[in-house]
Amino acid sequence: MEDYFMPHFKVQYFAFPILFVLSSATSTTLFAANAIAPIEDEWKFTLKNAYINRDYDYSNLKDTGSWSQAASLFHTSKMHDTPLQIFDKPMTIGVDASVQYAIRLSSDKHIADTVLPFDSQTQSQASDFLKYGATIKLGYDKTLFSIGELWLDLPVTAVDASRQLLTSYWGTNLKSQLTDQLYAEIGRIEKVSPRNQEDFYKFSFTSNGVTQYSDGLNYIDLRYQLSPSLKGEYYFGNLENLYNKHYVGLEHAWKQPKFVLSSKFKYFNAKDDGNTFDINAQNIGLLETLKIKNHTFGLGYQQIIGESAYPLPDGFLPETYFINWNTTGFFKEDEKSYHFIYGYDFKNYISGLNAIVKYVYGNSFKTASGEKNKESESNLIINYAFQQPYLKGLALQYIRIDYKIKHGNDFGEDRLFVNYTKKF
Repeated sequence: MEDYFMPHFKVQYFAFPILFVLSSATSTTLFAANAIAPIEDEWKFTLKNAYINRDYDYSNLKDTGSWSQAASLFHTSKMHDTPLQIFDKPMTIGVDASVQYAIRLSSDKHIADTVLPFDSQTQSQASDFLKYGATIKLGYDKTLFSIGELWLDLPVTAVDASRQLLTSYWGTNLKSQLTDQLYAEIGRIEKVSPRNQEDFYKFSFTSNGVTQYSDGLNYIDLRYQLSPSLKGEYYFGNLENLYNKHYVGLEHAWKQPKFVLSSKFKYFNAKDDGNTFDINAQNIGLLETLKIKNHTFGLGYQQIIGESAYPLPDGFLPETYFINWNTTGFFKEDEKSYHFIYGYDFKNYISGLNAIVKYVYGNSFKTASGEKNKESESNLIINYAFQQPYLKGLALQYIRIDYKIKHGNDFGEDRLFVNYTKKF
């Protein structure tokens, strides 16, 4: 069973997907026109202590996990004017950079835990690892061209903050706010640096023991604000030599004085390009989220249609755009899944404290031998961000995961994160 997790790229605090679902469900802003580049230089220093431990119910499977400490520095530069002008507007330039480092504090379990690099030859976990990158940016008016390390929140390419160090990508992209309503982004991503690796690698996909590599991902992403409460998005990605992906999404927010009801519809279509693999899968999802005062309720449905499981690249790259994204994915061939969410913000009692409970049930899929199967996963997430001025930037998160499957391996998992962020 592959272990996937939907992240939200908030380095300073949270590493679990449900926060993204709940925090973004009531937003009516599809993108920020002035967020293509910051007005001032931004530095972010983070410390992240991560304890992750997975216990399998079967004695023949080794438990996985580790305890590690990271220190990272991210720099996002403002755009500086250059002497070159076009129609009385200057071309601008900027340079971003990142350095991420983590050291293992626990003893070597001699098993891959998807957190630390693992050497399959020596069967050992790395004692530490380092990731770094830089980006050159060229801007004009409301258009920005970037080359180098990229942080993307798109289908296929998302930043995974659910373990220790962050996933990043290497390539080029062009972003433009074409009108007040229409935003466009095109790019070519050549390599990926997974969450548990140091360097950048080619994209790859493995099925039935066969691995095929791709020279790069070519994509286009269009987002349109249809009305103040309704937005739409279309994405096309061509993962060369592997498969093509289409995505269409609609989001609507109905705001009332006493509640906000948010609706999401998402459709994915993945098909091979006639090479090594036989891929033909669709994913349809619906999500309704109701927020009343400090309470948030969510009800979602996701269904995989087609002749294969929904394909994901190797390297534990999450598909954060899915309606239903959990530790175990719920994207098997023909699988139908239902999820229920409840969240509560304790701000009236303890400012900075919130908790979320999620339950997912999936069925209608089969094992490799043809047996009918079903699975479920329950999550408890507790977050606390310290409010005291002298502890500003310090946050805690605890996650409990319980996974059950009729034909397969059950497990329980605990995750504890201590995060500190300083911006300057």
